[in-house]
Amino acid sequence: HPRRLVSIAPSVTESLYALGLGNRLVGDTDYCDYPPQARTISRIGSMLSPNLEKIVELRPDLVLGTDEANRRETADQLEHLGIPLYGVTAHTVDGTLQSLEDLGHVLDWDQPTQKLVATLRARVSAVDQQVHGQPRLKVLFVVWYRPLITAGNQTFISDVIQRAGGVSVSDDLKTEWPHMGLEDVLKRAPDVILFPQTDTFSPGLDEFQKLPGWRDVSAVKNHRLYLISETIMRPSPRLIDSLEELANILHPQTRRRGGLP
Repeated sequence: HPRRLVSIAPSVTESLYALGLGNRLVGDTDYCDYPPQARTISRIGSMLSPNLEKIVELRPDLVLGTDEANRRETADQLEHLGIPLYGVTAHTVDGTLQSLEDLGHVLDWDQPTQKLVATLRARVSAVDQQVHGQPRLKVLFVVWYRPLITAGNQTFISDVIQRAGGVSVSDDLKTEWPHMGLEDVLKRAPDVILFPQTDTFSPGLDEFQKLPGWRDVSAVKNHRLYLISETIMRPSPRLIDSLEELANILHPQTRRRGGLP
């Protein structure tokens, strides 16, 4: 019956608050920034190298992390210290919802969790109906542009693109976050290019019209560059927000405002 929780992954922190369990959280990482209350919790450092002394100080019943954000070494160190760790695994939209259900079960919070997951599944189903039968546009997701880093087919980002009625041009690349040359982008000819809406991203979208290599890409020529919410970067309940947002970008003719139909 874990009551004192430490999160070492921002997506887990978001999930705990979405489930109404933020009051159990006694520590989280420097990168846990949503909701705003998450910033007021005791900080335990980074995802890759959390401060183990601080975690011990917080006396958690359970530490929560993910296989994507955290290292195996951290799990081994926590085990050595006798601190239980639960790892959340989510690489698809459906996997994100399943991991939320599993998390609720581990935390003895089944009924509220089932209610939230049912609402999220209804929203996903509404997107499925929205994009059914629509042409699938080729999408390039840009994690960073110099060098160009994109999302491979093993990521939840790729799955969001597919569920939103598109097809990722990097789906044949085996690594999670592959590098890609601009010549390869030209060959793959994406219809739409997406950029995460973060404070650190630059330059402005209009500047890509002038950048060598980029200005020759058809999506750039056709002004089909879009910023998409940073919610697409985390497998938390807000991932469904990005799914709805992207479906509206790719298929504006079937646009929904989000939420239940």
